[in-house]
Amino acid sequence: MIEVQYFYVGLGGFLGAITRYALGQVLSTKSKGNFPAGTFIINLTGAFMLGLLLGSPTFACRFDTSIMVALSSGFLGAYTTFSTFSYEVVRLLEDGEVINASIYLLGSIILGLLFALAGRAINLI
Repeated sequence: MIEVQYFYVGLGGFLGAITRYALGQVLSTKSKGNFPAGTFIINLTGAFMLGLLLGSPTFACRFDTSIMVALSSGFLGAYTTFSTFSYEVVRLLEDGEVINASIYLLGSIILGLLFALAGRAINLI
Protein backbone atom coordinates (compact mmCIF):
# COMPACT_ATOMS: atom_id res chain seq x y z
CA MET A 1 0.00 0.00 0.00
CA ILE A 2 2.83 2.40 0.82
CA GLU A 3 4.39 1.90 -2.63
CA VAL A 4 1.11 2.98 -4.25
CA GLN A 5 1.11 6.19 -2.21
CA TYR A 6 4.56 7.06 -3.62
CA PHE A 7 3.05 6.79 -7.08
CA TYR A 8 0.20 9.11 -6.10
CA VAL A 9 2.60 11.64 -4.56
CA GLY A 10 4.69 11.51 -7.74
CA LEU A 11 1.68 11.95 -9.98
CA GLY A 12 0.36 14.83 -7.85
CA GLY A 13 3.83 16.39 -7.81
CA PHE A 14 4.10 16.12 -11.58
CA LEU A 15 0.77 17.86 -12.06
CA GLY A 16 1.50 20.47 -9.38
CA ALA A 17 4.87 21.35 -10.90
CA ILE A 18 3.37 21.73 -14.38
CA THR A 19 0.53 23.86 -13.01
CA ARG A 20 2.96 26.05 -11.09
CA TYR A 21 5.21 26.53 -14.11
CA ALA A 22 2.33 27.34 -16.47
CA LEU A 23 0.63 29.71 -14.04
CA GLY A 24 3.95 31.34 -13.21
CA GLN A 25 4.55 31.99 -16.92
CA VAL A 26 1.15 33.58 -17.34
CA LEU A 27 1.48 35.72 -14.20
CA SER A 28 5.01 36.85 -15.03
CA THR A 29 3.87 38.23 -18.38
CA LYS A 30 1.13 40.21 -16.64
CA SER A 31 3.14 41.63 -13.74
CA LYS A 32 5.10 44.85 -13.96
CA GLY A 33 8.29 45.75 -12.13
CA ASN A 34 10.49 43.59 -9.94
CA PHE A 35 7.83 42.32 -7.53
CA PRO A 36 7.55 38.51 -7.87
CA ALA A 37 3.76 38.45 -8.21
CA GLY A 38 3.68 34.96 -9.71
CA THR A 39 5.29 33.20 -6.75
CA PHE A 40 3.32 35.40 -4.36
CA ILE A 41 -0.05 34.44 -5.88
CA ILE A 42 0.89 30.78 -6.30
CA ASN A 43 1.99 30.44 -2.67
CA LEU A 44 -1.12 32.21 -1.34
CA THR A 45 -3.49 30.07 -3.40
CA GLY A 46 -1.55 26.97 -2.33
CA ALA A 47 -1.90 27.94 1.34
CA PHE A 48 -5.62 28.45 0.82
CA MET A 49 -6.03 25.11 -0.97
CA LEU A 50 -4.10 23.20 1.71
CA GLY A 51 -6.18 24.86 4.43
CA LEU A 52 -9.30 23.91 2.51
CA LEU A 53 -8.12 20.34 1.93
CA LEU A 54 -6.90 19.61 5.45
CA GLY A 55 -9.11 22.09 7.30
CA SER A 56 -11.57 19.71 8.83
CA PRO A 57 -11.70 16.00 9.48
CA THR A 58 -15.10 15.75 7.82
CA PHE A 59 -13.75 17.23 4.58
CA ALA A 60 -10.63 15.06 4.67
CA CYS A 61 -12.72 11.90 5.19
CA ARG A 62 -14.41 12.47 1.83
CA PHE A 63 -11.23 11.41 0.05
CA ASP A 64 -9.26 8.19 0.02
CA THR A 65 -5.89 8.42 1.80
CA SER A 66 -4.05 8.07 -1.51
CA ILE A 67 -5.96 10.99 -2.98
CA MET A 68 -5.26 13.13 0.10
CA VAL A 69 -1.54 12.35 -0.14
CA ALA A 70 -1.54 13.06 -3.89
CA LEU A 71 -3.24 16.41 -3.40
CA SER A 72 -1.46 17.62 -0.25
CA SER A 73 2.12 16.33 -0.42
CA GLY A 74 2.17 15.78 -4.17
CA PHE A 75 0.25 18.49 -5.99
CA LEU A 76 0.40 21.29 -3.42
CA GLY A 77 3.94 20.38 -2.38
CA ALA A 78 5.11 20.90 -5.96
CA TYR A 79 2.73 23.76 -6.70
CA THR A 80 3.98 26.00 -3.88
CA THR A 81 7.61 26.88 -3.41
CA PHE A 82 9.47 28.10 -0.37
CA SER A 83 12.85 27.96 -2.10
CA THR A 84 11.80 30.33 -4.90
CA PHE A 85 10.18 32.65 -2.36
CA SER A 86 13.40 32.72 -0.30
CA TYR A 87 15.58 33.33 -3.34
CA GLU A 88 13.34 36.14 -4.58
CA VAL A 89 13.50 37.92 -1.21
CA VAL A 90 17.30 37.72 -1.30
CA ARG A 91 17.39 38.93 -4.92
CA LEU A 92 15.16 41.90 -4.10
CA LEU A 93 17.43 42.83 -1.19
CA GLU A 94 20.54 42.50 -3.35
CA ASP A 95 18.92 44.78 -5.94
CA GLY A 96 18.27 47.40 -3.25
CA GLU A 97 14.51 46.80 -3.37
CA VAL A 98 14.14 46.86 0.42
CA ILE A 99 10.51 48.00 0.38
CA ASN A 100 9.45 45.36 -2.19
CA ALA A 101 11.43 42.70 -0.29
CA SER A 102 9.73 43.68 2.97
CA ILE A 103 6.26 43.74 1.43
CA TYR A 104 6.89 40.37 -0.24
CA LEU A 105 8.34 38.75 2.89
CA LEU A 106 5.78 40.01 5.37
CA GLY A 107 2.90 39.83 2.91
CA SER A 108 3.68 36.22 2.04
CA ILE A 109 3.88 35.15 5.66
CA ILE A 110 0.92 37.11 7.00
CA LEU A 111 -1.36 36.62 4.00
CA GLY A 112 -0.27 32.98 3.67
CA LEU A 113 -1.44 32.34 7.22
CA LEU A 114 -4.68 34.21 6.59
CA PHE A 115 -5.32 32.28 3.36
CA ALA A 116 -4.70 28.96 5.15
CA LEU A 117 -7.10 30.04 7.90
CA ALA A 118 -9.67 31.08 5.27
CA GLY A 119 -9.45 27.65 3.71
CA ARG A 120 -9.95 26.01 7.10
CA ALA A 121 -12.86 28.33 7.87
CA ILE A 122 -14.71 27.25 4.77
CA ASN A 123 -14.62 23.68 6.08
CA LEU A 124 -15.92 24.70 9.47
CA ILE A 125 -19.09 26.20 8.05
